[in-house]
Amino acid sequence: MNIYMLVISSLLFLFIAGNAFYVAFKIYEEDDDFTFNTLTWIELIFSVLLLISEKFAPKTYHIVIFKIFSFLFGIFFLGLTVLLWILFTYYKFLCF
Repeated sequence: MNIYMLVISSLLFLFIAGNAFYVAFKIYEEDDDFTFNTLTWIELIFSVLLLISEKFAPKTYHIVIFKIFSFLFGIFFLGLTVLLWILFTYYKFLCF
C-alpha cells in the first residue's frame, strides 16, 4: 500500500470518527436533527442510526441509544484507522 493512500484513507476515517464522536458527546437539545454541513452520505449513516434507535428503543431512551450507537460507530472507524497503520507498518517490516 502506498503511504499517500494510507494517509488519505486515514484522514477520511478520522473525519467520520470525529463526526461520530461529536454527535455522541454533543449536548442534546430538543430541536436537534443531527445533520451536518458535510458529506451527505455521512448524514445518511447517522439518519439510519437514528431511525434504528427510534424504532427499537423506548421513546425516553432513543437519544441515549443513538449516542451509544454513534460512539460505537466512531470507535469502529478509529479502530479501522489503527488497523490500517498496523498492517502498513507490519508489511513494511516484512518487506525490508
